[in-house]
Amino acid sequence: MIRALAPLVLSLLVLGAGPASASPGGSVPDRILSPVVVAEHLAVDPVYVHPDRHLDGDRSTILSEARAVELSERLTRELPHVYVAVTPWQNAPRSMATALVNRAETEGTYLVVGSGPTVVSARSDGARTPGPSSDTVRMALAVVNERPDMARASLDDRLDLVLDLLGDERAAAREYERLASGSEQGRTVSLVVVLVAALPLVVLVLWALRRRALRPVRVVPLSEAVVDTVESAAREELRRDLVRDLPSYGRRVAGFEGPRSRAARALAAYEAAGRVLDTAEDVSDLVGVRVLLDHCEAALTAGPTPRHCFFDPRHQGVKAPVRLRVPASPRATTVPACPDCRRDVRAHVPPKAVLDSLRDRPTPYYAVPAEESAWAATGYGTLAPDLVERVLSGGARG
Repeated sequence: MIRALAPLVLSLLVLGAGPASASPGGSVPDRILSPVVVAEHLAVDPVYVHPDRHLDGDRSTILSEARAVELSERLTRELPHVYVAVTPWQNAPRSMATALVNRAETEGTYLVVGSGPTVVSARSDGARTPGPSSDTVRMALAVVNERPDMARASLDDRLDLVLDLLGDERAAAREYERLASGSEQGRTVSLVVVLVAALPLVVLVLWALRRRALRPVRVVPLSEAVVDTVESAAREELRRDLVRDLPSYGRRVAGFEGPRSRAARALAAYEAAGRVLDTAEDVSDLVGVRVLLDHCEAALTAGPTPRHCFFDPRHQGVKAPVRLRVPASPRATTVPACPDCRRDVRAHVPPKAVLDSLRDRPTPYYAVPAEESAWAATGYGTLAPDLVERVLSGGARG
């Protein structure tokens, strides 16, 4: 009898994915969603987003279809054993996450977001669960759920942060330690405030110090000459570093005994870097030399194609796609960017980009006409794979 009823119960769970007992307004808490349905979706796509989470009126809790596609591509490429489910489950109870893992076909880490802001996770029970370690997952979730500045963050930013940390164990440990030390400092500050509040004399002193701090401070503006001196010093320091590093790459290329195709790629990237360094007059060209040497390093070590930040290849951190829209136009494109630049783009703040100073006024390198700059034409290799060939055939400056 029990065996005969089992298929019926499973069918009812699957059918329960729709608004089986929805109220007239179709509110999220009234919808029933089975972990079986989510598990079946995640078997073919690492990101599941319930339709209600595309239509929610609160902009901080929705995840657009375009962002869901970006997250899916990123997980497939960088974190193949991590899965994300954005559901209408009330506060994403851990029991629902566990039920999802029990019904999943593949092992890994499953991140679940419910109707609240909390991100919870569950992992497969295998002895060697692939993907990030359980400690990394624990630290990443603690940071995204407990860090004060994330309390009002959008769902986009919260998921970006947790995936950044899952992909970088050292960053997860660093942010977790910072969170823990901040909590200790917060308790200490609270105790000090209580003591100070009991001492009228100290309060008076603090009031006087505050008034002093609020007085306007006169700042002497920098002259153009000072700015030029600082930028020139930074440019020459970068040039010295490259002049010091270039010969070591030459020796490695000359002594390389690997496959002929890799030797050819390494030699081409090395020659392109040397040509640009000989004629470089601007920081944008020197940054290009560093990018070309990264391509040489990848060929010598059989490493993956270098992934740089579109705005400045020197930026550190995990690179992930961010969507850029052309002003006053429906056209948009996706470029790789570091965490800081992605945050600036979503806040509508211009990211700190490499400047080209060879024109009438310094301008972001990507604003230079493509026919005048190989860096602008290829986004330092982030938009087109033929950066080395362009430099060898036409030079860095068109």
